Amino acid sequence: MFISKNLTLQNSDNKKLQTSDRRRLAVKGRTNSTRQKLSFIIIGGALVIIAAILAVGYIVAFVMPPREVVVKVNDTNYSRGDLIKALRVRQEGAKFFGMDFEASKEIFEALQLFIEDEILTQVAAKWNITVTEDEINRQIESLFIIGDTEFEIEIFRRDFEERYKDYLNQIRLSEEEHREVTRRSIQRGKFREFIGEQVPSVTEHVHVHRIVMPISGEIDIMISKINDGLREATTPAERQLVWKDVTREFSWDDAEVKRLGGDIGWMPTSSRSTYADKIISLPVGEISEPIPDVENPKSILFFMISEKDTARQLSIADLEDQKSLALKTWINNERENHEIYARFDSEIYTWLLDQLQQTNEVTPTPASGIDGLNLGL
Repeated sequence: MFISKNLTLQNSDNKKLQTSDRRRLAVKGRTNSTRQKLSFIIIGGALVIIAAILAVGYIVAFVMPPREVVVKVNDTNYSRGDLIKALRVRQEGAKFFGMDFEASKEIFEALQLFIEDEILTQVAAKWNITVTEDEINRQIESLFIIGDTEFEIEIFRRDFEERYKDYLNQIRLSEEEHREVTRRSIQRGKFREFIGEQVPSVTEHVHVHRIVMPISGEIDIMISKINDGLREATTPAERQLVWKDVTREFSWDDAEVKRLGGDIGWMPTSSRSTYADKIISLPVGEISEPIPDVENPKSILFFMISEKDTARQLSIADLEDQKSLALKTWINNERENHEIYARFDSEIYTWLLDQLQQTNEVTPTPASGIDGLNLGL
């Protein structure tokens, strides 16, 4: 009887324990489920945050920079993307036609051309300067259809479409974009001829002579011989003879220039070529101070003017240079009539170089002091 009662109590306790265990397991299961859900939520949230960070990073690194405005002329904006397109045209065009491409120099020139060409576009109608579709077609065809005979020209003409498509693929432009680039080039040429009509074909010139000396050369002896000879020379011919003798003895110039006795020809006094400002100011028959050679740091240059001509016909090359100078001066004056904005700093410069290096290995000369550069605008 007692045993039976104990068994009953024990069974009752076991049932209570089983019920309690089931409750604990149920609670534990719900807790684990809640924890799992919470873990999934946390992991999912973290993945969303990471994806958002990556998306923002991608936008900041790859989407926003190309769209950033770097040039504005009145109401017309140009972005980094527009600038890199123009640079790729110049880069790939140079490669396509076997020409050199100096990235550092091209970046600054492209930025200036963007501003100048947009000014020309906005004032073209005022000066009745237009570019037709036929002119664009002929300009593009002239790049690919070449030859000395009709037979050769016909061969190039048959391959034109294929070669042109290859070229567009290489410079990464659509045909429409390339036609716009071509239109602006033709337009600039027309402005150049229009402004160039005002350039006088007869102007003052100086007759220039040069000696190239190594820095470690016998410079003092050379100068002494030149000065002794020039002191006695009273005519252009006598000055030229003195210079010729010393040139052939001391100069490290090109063989052809040495053969000519250091005579590098006539220079218009309006020239803006390298060293022009230092040469034109020289008195006739006097040797210049030593001038660093921009092409060779181990050399220095000396110049002399043997004679002047107040009314000399410009050579074809000098006339073309004067037309380009006249256009540049005209555009600089026209800038005052336009609202111009340009942003260019070291970050943009580096970004442009990186973009160019993705399509071609370049070794630019580092540019210094360009932070906050406003290009004089």
